[in-house]
Amino acid sequence: MKWAVLVSVSALPLLCQSIQVYSEFARIDATGEVTAPAQPREILSPAIVRNGFTSFQVVVRVPKNTPYSLYIGENPLHAAKVTLYRESTGHMEAIELPYQGDSTQVFWLDLWTDGEAPIRRIKIEPQMSINLADNDLGWITYPMEVRVVEARVPETPRRTAGDMKTLLCGADHTGTSAADAFHSRNRQQDIALAEQAPKAELLRLFGSCEAGQAVDPEQYLRIRDYLFRMR
Repeated sequence: MKWAVLVSVSALPLLCQSIQVYSEFARIDATGEVTAPAQPREILSPAIVRNGFTSFQVVVRVPKNTPYSLYIGENPLHAAKVTLYRESTGHMEAIELPYQGDSTQVFWLDLWTDGEAPIRRIKIEPQMSINLADNDLGWITYPMEVRVVEARVPETPRRTAGDMKTLLCGADHTGTSAADAFHSRNRQQDIALAEQAPKAELLRLFGSCEAGQAVDPEQYLRIRDYLFRMR
């Protein structure tokens, strides 16, 4: 099963609506369809790093002109700082929750975890309410149990680099999307963690420095998985 949602009301109208969570690297078009990779990573129990940000994409799919309210459920409350963004005229705009919408939308979900946060599992669940017939309210929840891991982003990195390829291969990275500032910020955290890791192991996970752009944009997550498992 590649994805899962919980529907609290057994109603046929809800079958046309969905919430899905993807990694920050999945490429998603305006209709909410993933264009790459062919089989995106399932995000149900992701790791989040301490003293840093971990980011995801939330896709709400509804027929046009279908009003909904989007929430982010937390248990326990304030275990991580939750910020939701949407793209607006070429940049990312922070939005207040609950968000009121009426069409398919792709959101950027930022989770900041304090450096002293306890190592545990917490609930961070996108939730959507939709008005049904007779003023009934239908709910759709994406069940996500987040793992706060031991890895902690250092306060002061020993060096600065553009991205992991710059660190390992000496190449430079330039971006073109509205979310590139967030990607760059998260990669800087990875680089700070990578200072504590064997370069040979990172190169093994990264692959050839001469290789072109990966067909699978989530391939980079192999390095992040390794960094987040460090103690």
